[in-house]
Amino acid sequence: MEGEAPLSGIAALRDAAARALDTETWTYLEHGGGAEAEEAWRRLRLRPRILQAVNASETAVHVLGTEIALPVMTAPNGRATRFAPEGEAAVIAGATAAGTIAVLPSSVAPSLRNLRALHPKALLWQQLYLCDDRGLMRARLDEIAAAGCKAIVLTVDLVPGGAPAVPPPPRAPWAVDEASPVGTCLFMAAGLDDLAWLCAEAGLPVVVKGVLRGDDAATCIEAGAAGLIVSNHGGNQLDGAIATADALPEVIAAAAGRAEIYVDGGLRDGGAVLKALALGARAVLVGRPVSYALAAGGAAAVAAMLDGLRRELGRAMMLCGAASPAGLDPSLVRRIEA
Repeated sequence: MEGEAPLSGIAALRDAAARALDTETWTYLEHGGGAEAEEAWRRLRLRPRILQAVNASETAVHVLGTEIALPVMTAPNGRATRFAPEGEAAVIAGATAAGTIAVLPSSVAPSLRNLRALHPKALLWQQLYLCDDRGLMRARLDEIAAAGCKAIVLTVDLVPGGAPAVPPPPRAPWAVDEASPVGTCLFMAAGLDDLAWLCAEAGLPVVVKGVLRGDDAATCIEAGAAGLIVSNHGGNQLDGAIATADALPEVIAAAAGRAEIYVDGGLRDGGAVLKALALGARAVLVGRPVSYALAAGGAAAVAAMLDGLRRELGRAMMLCGAASPAGLDPSLVRRIEA
């Protein structure tokens, strides 16, 4: 009967992906702290309200002024052609079918025009890394704006070489022959002046991905960031980094409503999404679940997974006495010690 099993089916998609992918790609996908991130959300328990006269729920939210059908977006998770031949085109198709935003990895930025031609109505954000040549960065920013992206996601928590090496990802049919250069990426050499320059030059809202501390949240906002993503890069960069579920409240408090806050890492069901929203996140991002779905069934599986999360969230909201995400608050969540 419908509703007896988890609607998003992420555990089943993971099993299917493990069977479909070669050993090297599976090891690359699973490297990091996925299990620890999931456990951090499980340590948060829900305290539902009753008798709130809720007979339906609405999961739509606005992110940086754009309405999406559910507060879940797809996260950049390496080149998606490793998991399905159409790669990011399949991610976009699945996200569009579900009514949400696809956040594209930096490596596909040169192909944005082709991707936009394939999906003219898709809601897109583009990930970037800061690079040293600001002239070339300006050219890239112009390309992103011309492609109709709604925001730039600046990732700031990467030192290359930490994950297991895998063969180069297959080339998608929509990809350009070579990535246009943007200079030498700064990665951890970037500073607040670089962020301030990007926020001033971008012409689009800038969302900083990789924030785990309140003081960093405050300085990013002061530099011009419109949003922050609480993220530890899937747990694959720094052993012992705080789980995003544990870091989120501090970042929310420091932002004090001055920027929209999002979170990724270990969110595997609608209940976890509800916990993140109750703590103050505007929306969440999912990375590995999208890759599982791609490997298991392409764009259709991505859409079904996202729609399942929407239905799980809607049901959990009703059981917590909330008709919409606006009715969620931190009193619904209590942390238990392991």
